[in-house]
Amino acid sequence: MATRGLQLRLFFTCWLVFGAHHATDFVREHYLVLSIVEDGSFDLTKYVGLHVDIFRNPPTAPHGGAHHGANPGISMVAVPPYLVLKPLVDRIVAREQASRGPTDTLTVYRDETRARRLAFYEATRRMGLDVRFGLVALITTLLCMAPLAAASSVVMFRLFLGIGFGSAAALGLALVYAFATPVFFRASYLNQNLAIAVFSITGFMLLWNPGNLLRLSAGTRQAIAGLMGGLSLLSDYSGGLTLVLLGGYLGLREWQERTPASAARALLRYGLGAAGPVLMLWFYQWQSFGHPFLPPQHWMPPVDWIEIGYQGVGGPTLELFGLLLFDLRFGLFVAAPIMLLAVVSPFVLWRSRRVVPWREIAFCFVLAIAYLVFFSAVQYTRLQWVTGIRYLLPAVPFLFIPIGLTLLRVPRLLSYSLVAVSFVAVWSMTMMRSQTGVLDAVMRTMLEGPRLPALTTFSRMSAQYAPWLTGDASPLPLFALLGILLVAIWRMRAPLAPIASSELVIRDRRETPGA
Repeated sequence: MATRGLQLRLFFTCWLVFGAHHATDFVREHYLVLSIVEDGSFDLTKYVGLHVDIFRNPPTAPHGGAHHGANPGISMVAVPPYLVLKPLVDRIVAREQASRGPTDTLTVYRDETRARRLAFYEATRRMGLDVRFGLVALITTLLCMAPLAAASSVVMFRLFLGIGFGSAAALGLALVYAFATPVFFRASYLNQNLAIAVFSITGFMLLWNPGNLLRLSAGTRQAIAGLMGGLSLLSDYSGGLTLVLLGGYLGLREWQERTPASAARALLRYGLGAAGPVLMLWFYQWQSFGHPFLPPQHWMPPVDWIEIGYQGVGGPTLELFGLLLFDLRFGLFVAAPIMLLAVVSPFVLWRSRRVVPWREIAFCFVLAIAYLVFFSAVQYTRLQWVTGIRYLLPAVPFLFIPIGLTLLRVPRLLSYSLVAVSFVAVWSMTMMRSQTGVLDAVMRTMLEGPRLPALTTFSRMSAQYAPWLTGDASPLPLFALLGILLVAIWRMRAPLAPIASSELVIRDRRETPGA
């Protein structure tokens, strides 16, 4: 019961903090949510011109219409919350539209550095979509991305608990994962990369089941893991790496621990679990473009680098490899310096008493390296500066497993320092949403103080909705409210004095895990 209580507190803590940092970015995936719920269609024709990734089908496509160049998975996952809340959204939008006069053309957006944002805002307000878009973005963060990311933190807690660490250490590592890695940054708006990370680590947890903490039968766990792999592919074609590698891990594990026949049965269950999302992807592509097997990228118009390889996907290059890791705007090691421990973790774990089988450690690195190599072949890696680090998100939870084990074995000063620096970097990026880079976000946080992205955006357009609000609204009252709610989560019913008095985040743990 105590463990279950910790899981609930961890989940609601992460959900609350992720949701409070909601970013107002309205991305291509949002348009498909709207189209499915409001029109029962995948066609995005009425939104052409509002987003650069929405294009009209070329004459070579068997079907007409307009679509975007991405897989539909995360949009489909975000459909239920908007479907449920759509009547409320309709009422709010109708009331706002009724309050506007026929000559209400005011479109003030105070951000001189982002001309495209002003143009987008002017277009959506002219079309009467501004409030609806804002509410859809908020709903998909609060009821889709934030709880998904929070759930992955609980998975990480259960994983370290199953490995053999005590609840305090497992909780501390789960909090580090949530708030000192790019998970925090990406949880603030709808995106497929973090979704793949969540599906991938959940599938791995189901198949591995360290400590046998999960009470589901092996067959059920294998089928659900297949569903997670299929959802990864449905969300993005890079998710095919997860689908294949999880299946390979399952087959190898069953072969080594049981029999070849057992491996075949397990893979059959895994395949049946994955079949639904895979068939949905083929259905989406057939309905949208008239061909079930060609990806959306096949039909998109020419863009920069499209001539390289297949639609911009060629062979891996050292240049892109280096950008993914070290670019000052979106490099993994720059955005979260704690990830550097992944490089030294094999040596640290080799010298210490192993608490995780090398097969599982090897799988974590194989999956992470697979994503790194794959995206070092994708030319659009260069565009990450627009929204920040995202392509390597699926690798983050898998790298964090050896990182977490290493944090408890390296000198305490180094561990705390890396956690602190990474938290500052990630939190600054999350608040500032800077296109200039990580260092710029940190410097602005130091000079301007903390922010909440949604409040910042609302302040910039307050002339239309709250003309009494002049200048930038202070986030401090909201941070105070957030603090009160967090205290309530952790003090509700049974105070967690033993947990609060122990070292939650990091300790040099050389004794037996869980002792």
